Parts: sequence; structure tokens; C-alpha cells
Amino acid sequence: MRFLYFLFPILLLSACGGRSLSSGNARGIIAGIPQETLEKEDVDVAKVSQTSGSEAIVETRLKTAFRLERVRGKWEVREVRLGHGQWEKVDNLERALEMVRVEETRKLLDQVAVSVQAYKKATGSLPEFSGYISLSDILSPKFMTPLVRLDSWRRPLGAERQKNAVIIWSIGPDGRPGTDDDIRKVVE
Repeated sequence: MRFLYFLFPILLLSACGGRSLSSGNARGIIAGIPQETLEKEDVDVAKVSQTSGSEAIVETRLKTAFRLERVRGKWEVREVRLGHGQWEKVDNLERALEMVRVEETRKLLDQVAVSVQAYKKATGSLPEFSGYISLSDILSPKFMTPLVRLDSWRRPLGAERQKNAVIIWSIGPDGRPGTDDDIRKVVE
């Protein structure tokens, strides 16, 4: 078994009330999710940082196992297991994470599109800008809060103004512009 460090944002449950979150409480909450995967001894809480009255970040070391396979003379990680959970193929986890990031990025683009529409409604025209940072500066904070500048891969968003539209985009999972996995939104 190996230990990995993970950051877990923990929303304080009503059971915690207005009290601060202790290491013991955090360990119990984390061990309870997902069900029957982690036990309290699988979770070592390194640090609890309460960021507000209703949110906290808990740094932990989780009991984690890796199944490796030798492929063409080189060891590769094939499966991972958290605590006492089942083995999960790394490829499946990567695909699932990509799907989540694509969906989150679409939602971010939708937020920007709503902000552009709000600007248009308030001013009677689409914003004039040169690049995404310029657009986000125009929209924030009056029309776009919180400020959105990065996609779910932590890469900058892009934007251009066309005659009667604003096009906003992410270069998508492959990180290369102009490929089939780019994520685009047109706002008219």
C-alpha cells in the first residue's frame, strides 16, 4: 500500500452546526464517502483549514494501492484502489475525469454566454474586445461574478468578436487548438 496526498473540500454538514471542523470529525466524514470504500484507519488527516463558516479544506493521506503491469519491459500503473474499495482501471478513471472536465467547461462557457447576453441587454450591443481577457475584463464584475478565465484543465479560454456574434471556446481535452475536441459557444 502507498499513501497519496489528496485535498478534500468538505462542506460542513448540519451535524457540525456552527462549530469548527476537527481532524476527528473530518476523518469520519471522509471515511463515510464513498460507502464501504474507506475506513477510519485508511484516512490520516494532516491539516484542516476552515475557509468559511460552511466550507473547509482537509489535507489527508489516504491508504491507496496500485496494481502495476510490465508492458514492453516498462512498469505501468493499470489499476488503483482506495482503502478497501474495488480495483478501478486507471484508463476508466481518466476517461471519467475527462467527461467531467468537458461538462464543467461547457458550464463555464454557458456562464460566460449568460454574462455576454446580460451585457447586450444592458447596453444594446455585444461587447467590443480583443481576446478573452479583454472580454472578461469588460464583463467582470458587473455581468460576470465570479470571474471566469480558465477551463477545467486550467488553460485560458479564448474569444473573438464576429459581426453579430461572440464566440467563446476552450481548446478541450487534447490541449491543441482547432481540433475536433474543442468546446465552443456562440452568443448572438
